[in-house]
Amino acid sequence: MDAYFTHDMGRWAFRPLERYVGVRDDLAEDLRAIYQDVEPHAQAHWRTAIRDLLAMQGRDRSKREATRALIDFAGLIRAHEVLDVLPVLAASDPDSFLAQVVETAVALTNQTEGARTCLERLHTSPSFSEDYAGLVLVALCHADPDGWLRHVESLSPAMNVLASRLEDDSTALHTFARWILEAISLSRLDGARLNRLARSSASTWLWKEWLGSPDSLLRYDADRGLAPCLSLRAGDAPSIDLDVPLSALETPVLADEERCDDSALGLVGSTC
Repeated sequence: MDAYFTHDMGRWAFRPLERYVGVRDDLAEDLRAIYQDVEPHAQAHWRTAIRDLLAMQGRDRSKREATRALIDFAGLIRAHEVLDVLPVLAASDPDSFLAQVVETAVALTNQTEGARTCLERLHTSPSFSEDYAGLVLVALCHADPDGWLRHVESLSPAMNVLASRLEDDSTALHTFARWILEAISLSRLDGARLNRLARSSASTWLWKEWLGSPDSLLRYDADRGLAPCLSLRAGDAPSIDLDVPLSALETPVLADEERCDDSALGLVGSTC
């Protein structure tokens, strides 16, 4: 990498594999082609080596281009080994690496402790930008769906700043709310946690997108049988019974006539 970027050796820096390099006009893609051609045990060594190289590269600002290529390469080959060094890279030079690190961390997110820790370290770092709060929040909910409310609360200050920066007609918050719902599923929206969300003045954006507006993603039926029901506002959508009603609300989520006649809102009926 040093010979390629610093000494202008181009593809010949990778001898005897020069035939792979320069074909795709993207070094990370060229490296992936080499990676795919080696044995699985060698691939494991490559992933560890990338992690070690990134740990060293972040301290050397003269190697920014090589570092960027390695970050992209790690994302392309799903090298989860790098998750622990990505926050360090972002903190070392946020202007150069923060956006790329966030993109790679989100792409590598899985339901592991390493992914959750990486994302939490990113958004609690002084170098973090609120512009990426929505993406990181969605990724955290994918990594740790059971802890969705804790992640919503911890990122609320950043999400409020992001909301203030968005245009009035932006659909970004609605999209983030939908992605969070897809990540955690209806089964994790029990009445107790929804009550807590409703009482949180810091998380009003998510409450509004989920339940607090006529075009919200969910509908709440408090009068259904023995238990209230929560359902998606989509045809043939699933629904769940809530053990605890949303009794903490000072006013109904939707007026009774709105709940009874969604046709006025142009919404498809619930399957409650």
